[in-house]
Amino acid sequence: MEVLIGGIKEPVTITRKKVKRITLRIGKQGEILISCPRWASQEEIRRLIYTNEAWILDQKLRRSREEAVNREGIEGDRICWLGEFRTVVYQPAARDSVTVDGDRIIFFLKEKTQERIEKAFRKAASRTLLEMAEEAREPWDETICAANGIPLPEIKTRYMTSRWGVCYPAKHTITLSTRLIHYPVRCFEYVLLHEYAHFLVPNHSASFYDIVRRNMPDYKERIRLLK
Repeated sequence: MEVLIGGIKEPVTITRKKVKRITLRIGKQGEILISCPRWASQEEIRRLIYTNEAWILDQKLRRSREEAVNREGIEGDRICWLGEFRTVVYQPAARDSVTVDGDRIIFFLKEKTQERIEKAFRKAASRTLLEMAEEAREPWDETICAANGIPLPEIKTRYMTSRWGVCYPAKHTITLSTRLIHYPVRCFEYVLLHEYAHFLVPNHSASFYDIVRRNMPDYKERIRLLK
């Protein structure tokens, strides 16, 4: 099926299954996805889609922005680094590395392949985020860990798509997603505090957010930036 959304023909993927109603969602690539009962007619599906046209356009715009922000240099000529878009430059080199130079991100690559671009970018992101963590961790080491007799954590990074960070209280470690490199420093600061707060409260209860709020009153605004 195809529908006209915002003046553009869009394909619709329909999955019929044992459900009671028609549901609409937008996929990671902005595609229109429908789940519906086997008896649902195309007219009913079209009616639901057109009723939600404004929502669909908004979701597709958000997906497009998210994709642009999280681009690592594989496609396109710009990368978002700490909340600012910078021009991508590729240069041949004997060893793979990435350097941020003003409004440019320079990839020095032995060979320009997707695998090398990803690896070099994530290595540079990890190095930068760990440096930022060392500068930002002192107040939380003191007020959250030392003040409560909790060992100071080891902070690590890894590429994660579904989480911004993970706290392992039993192992005294915090792991941050390298994708944080795309967002403003304020977002990184929030995620770091968020994970430290889990040393005191392991869940996301009101008590947990009381700790976050006391230490970072504008945390909700920072969360909005991540979204």
